Amino acid sequence: MKTVILSAILMGLAFQSNAQDLLFRARLEVEEVPELVVTAVEEDFPGFSIVEYNALPVEYVEGDVYINPNIDSNADYDTFQIIMKEKGKELTATYDRDGNLLKTTEHFKNVALPYAVSRSIAKEYPNWKFEKDSYDMVQLGNGKAKKRYRVILENHGKKIHVHTNAKGKILNHHKKA
Repeated sequence: MKTVILSAILMGLAFQSNAQDLLFRARLEVEEVPELVVTAVEEDFPGFSIVEYNALPVEYVEGDVYINPNIDSNADYDTFQIIMKEKGKELTATYDRDGNLLKTTEHFKNVALPYAVSRSIAKEYPNWKFEKDSYDMVQLGNGKAKKRYRVILENHGKKIHVHTNAKGKILNHHKKA
């Protein structure tokens, strides 16, 4: 009986996890994206090729993010995320319905980590090896940049993701499936 209950709980968690992914992004065709957003992307990022358009059920209010679970159709979305590439560089831009850029995120892979980040991770995770590192730079709409690093560590076949800021402060970590 306990095995059946545990299996049901695990299945529920798996479905909840998949539902969360679906809740936070809806893939759109360009025709479904407001024209103001499409025009703004073309003006803000000339030379980039669009990989994907997404609608997000979130609203930005004075810098805070609110999730709107009451989205009934694509016309109800107020926030759009566009994933672009240019010469091996990947960029994600988030716009509101009126074509105002809210934030951009640049993704870099396998970059040299700052000494503070390497030292902090080595101290916190002794006996773990660096498997991969990537650098995500988040550029907020107000012009303040926040640098974040994501590193994959390996130890005896186990892997974890570690996220830090540019000063090496560990923000979070989780096991990699």
